[in-house]
Amino acid sequence: MPMIHDFVEDWIEMRSKLQRQLKLLESGKMGEETYVIGSKAEATAIRLKKWIDELNDLLKEYGPADRT
Repeated sequence: MPMIHDFVEDWIEMRSKLQRQLKLLESGKMGEETYVIGSKAEATAIRLKKWIDELNDLLKEYGPADRT
């Protein structure tokens, strides 16, 4: 199933990018731009976690189909 395989690869890549963003946000090492996010950092982290969870759900559902 080449199409499923492409989706799974894209979801893994997206999840990885979101995880890096979350890690950077939570570390507080965003440089001078940190003040722009300021009070929205927590809400942004929650949103990123939701997106990561959604991608994890998709990978659990479609990941096994990609291996067959």
